[in-house]
Amino acid sequence: VPGRTLREPRPPAARREGNGPERAFHNLVAGLLGVGYDRLAQREAQRRQRKWAAVAATSLLGMAIAIGLAVTAWVARNDAQRRQAQAEDILGFMLGDLRKKVTTVGRLDLMGAVGDKATTYFATLDPRDLSDRALEEQARSLTGIGEVRLNEGKHDAAMAAFREAHARSTALHQRAPDNGQRLFDLAQAEYWIGLVALEQGRYDESGVWFRKYRDSGIRLAAMDPKNFDWQREVAYGHQTLAVLDERRGRYPEAERAVREELALYQTWTAQRPHDTALRFEAGNVLSWLGTLSARQGKLADAEAFFTQYLAGMQRNLAAEPANAKWQDLRINALYLLVEAQAQRGRRSEALANVLAATTSADALAKQDPANNLWQAPPAFCRWWHAQLIAASDRATAIKLADEAAAILTKARAAEPENERVLRWLVMARNLQGQLALAQGDSRGALTHAAEGLALLEPAWKKGPNETLRLVLAHNRIVAGEGAQAAGDDAAARADWQQAEQLLTTQARDGLPFERLDPLVRTLLHLDRPAEAAPHQQPLTPPGYVPLPPFPA
Repeated sequence: VPGRTLREPRPPAARREGNGPERAFHNLVAGLLGVGYDRLAQREAQRRQRKWAAVAATSLLGMAIAIGLAVTAWVARNDAQRRQAQAEDILGFMLGDLRKKVTTVGRLDLMGAVGDKATTYFATLDPRDLSDRALEEQARSLTGIGEVRLNEGKHDAAMAAFREAHARSTALHQRAPDNGQRLFDLAQAEYWIGLVALEQGRYDESGVWFRKYRDSGIRLAAMDPKNFDWQREVAYGHQTLAVLDERRGRYPEAERAVREELALYQTWTAQRPHDTALRFEAGNVLSWLGTLSARQGKLADAEAFFTQYLAGMQRNLAAEPANAKWQDLRINALYLLVEAQAQRGRRSEALANVLAATTSADALAKQDPANNLWQAPPAFCRWWHAQLIAASDRATAIKLADEAAAILTKARAAEPENERVLRWLVMARNLQGQLALAQGDSRGALTHAAEGLALLEPAWKKGPNETLRLVLAHNRIVAGEGAQAAGDDAAARADWQQAEQLLTTQARDGLPFERLDPLVRTLLHLDRPAEAAPHQQPLTPPGYVPLPPFPA
């Protein structure tokens, strides 16, 4: 109807404050409680607000806790990394500067303790936490442990440690082939594996590892021509192969390589006259040149080289008198010089030097009984002392020879794979046999010769080489002399024929100088003086004077 106000329409059912049964329920509850419906609705709204506020607060609290835990974990992780970095720094010191200082006093027990502590630390680390730095230190630790085990005469344990070090160093080098330090660590492992194989008479295997070491050194030096330590690795690589050639009787090849090495050291020592470590390395080269000269009959050259070697080690010892390494090397230089002097007939000088060497060798052996490397030199000194006085003081010579054999027997028990110790032990048995013959004791001579043969034969069959050949030939000569003294001419002739065969075979460029004297002696025993004469002749020009026979 026009002019009339229309009533406001009612809201749709969906928008009402309540409808149907729900509103009826609320009205019923409100009536029971004596509260108005609006008041009850307000309470319900407040309850809902409190509920959602609690949910929000709980969520915020959970987020705060999660953030707190994350921060704590981050701090803990950083703290753990900081502590691991500190531990690795300490470990680096233990395996570096500390180990060098411990080495100077020659305490294998302390050096072993350093390695054991490092190994214990690495065992506590989760493999996932091993950083490249930790792996590098682990490889160095294993190399250090291997060196200690090798000095203790434990070849298998040493080889195991070196191979573990090689595996880790190889993996690290492959990750960063341009990292010089990693290549350096790899080269050290290659060298030590080759050295253990060399000491065990496995020359083919040793050659493989020494060539790897040489090649690594060449690559290392090319990385940084200004890094002097890396340049020296090239010299070391050539030296190791020269040592291998010497063991195989390839003396001219070995000498050529070592003379080239000496030229490098002469330049370097002139530039660094106060560097004791460098002087030692140069002395080592002189020592090898002396040995190679003696092997080829250049006896005057040999004595000159050994004299220079001794002078260098005495200078080092004067500069660092507490350094056990220089003490050991001075002893080595003395008894090498003794041999050269004895071969030239200069026995008074040789005897004075062997007495000086004996005093120092005995003191060093007592200083660290666990160091098998230091236990054998007193025996070498006694052997030479006995040889030098056998013609004039047989009783003392017998005592010295027996002492040498006892020392070497103990050293061999500690280090059964060491070919050098084996060789000297057989030489001691041979000397005991000679001295027994001088006493008229043919049975004793045969017993000592048989003991020497039993020791030497397995090593000879496993890996024959020039140094073992000479000792074995001498053993057969002594056995033949014992058999002849016992009246068994047939056995004597068989022994001497075996010695002749050993001394005349497998000589590429004529007979080595060292074979000539025992061959002459053998041919004279076989009543063939005409055949001995051509071999006697080359002994005269270099001034070779054989040790006189022991009077019977």
